[in-house]
Amino acid sequence: NPKKKGIHPSIINDPRQTIRDTRMISNNKETATSLSLGIVVGSVLSSLVLAAATKKKPPVRVPGFKDWRMSKWIKHDGILRTQGLVGDASKVPGSSTAQQTTEALAKLDAILKEANVPRKNLLAVRIYVAEYTPDNLQEMNDVYDKWVDPEGLPTRICVAAGMGNFAVEIQAEAYY
Repeated sequence: NPKKKGIHPSIINDPRQTIRDTRMISNNKETATSLSLGIVVGSVLSSLVLAAATKKKPPVRVPGFKDWRMSKWIKHDGILRTQGLVGDASKVPGSSTAQQTTEALAKLDAILKEANVPRKNLLAVRIYVAEYTPDNLQEMNDVYDKWVDPEGLPTRICVAAGMGNFAVEIQAEAYY
């Protein structure tokens, strides 16, 4: 029933009535101008509200080890991304893959804590290993497997990479 829905019966019963109503409004210039102005203002306001609501916030950046070159970590659009993390440079060369992995993961823990993101929120971990040998991989995996949160296992890739004296470099992404 059109009356129950608040629709005038002439619109349902006689489409020509809609045309007559429109002509009547457009013949009255003052009403037509007010109506047009209202539509334009409403459209502009809707656009402004929509733009404000969907405007993305700029990323939060924390200066890195070389602050003129990189950020230590960045939070943006719900994702935290870290710089590449290595072990203690003062102990290199000479430290083992396991020791460097432990130190790099400790730096990752410090970033997660600073950014207020739990370890279980990790999405991806990239591990670069200088010597891609079974022994080095086993050393790295022994440390990593004890460290990673079983409640939130991230994806992981391990890549062989030349890194000078460093045995391991780790980079991660997490959601917040």
